[in-house]
Amino acid sequence: MCYYECVMATKKTTKRTTTPKLLKAITTQTSRDLRDALLIVSLTANLFMVSLWVALQVTARYDDALIAFFIHR
Repeated sequence: MCYYECVMATKKTTKRTTTPKLLKAITTQTSRDLRDALLIVSLTANLFMVSLWVALQVTARYDDALIAFFIHR
């Protein structure tokens, strides 16, 4: 036998398998990231709506423009 065949015969090949524990950790982290992303988007939309509502309560300047935008005749 040559040197290469001897080395290849003694090397162990290892398979990388995903263990259930690792898979659960990945799934848990992904669900947390998704929940956090949805929370950030929701919070941003709510802050925008509150700011818009406050601006509309303070001044009547934009009332006609909003009525024309939402009520098409």
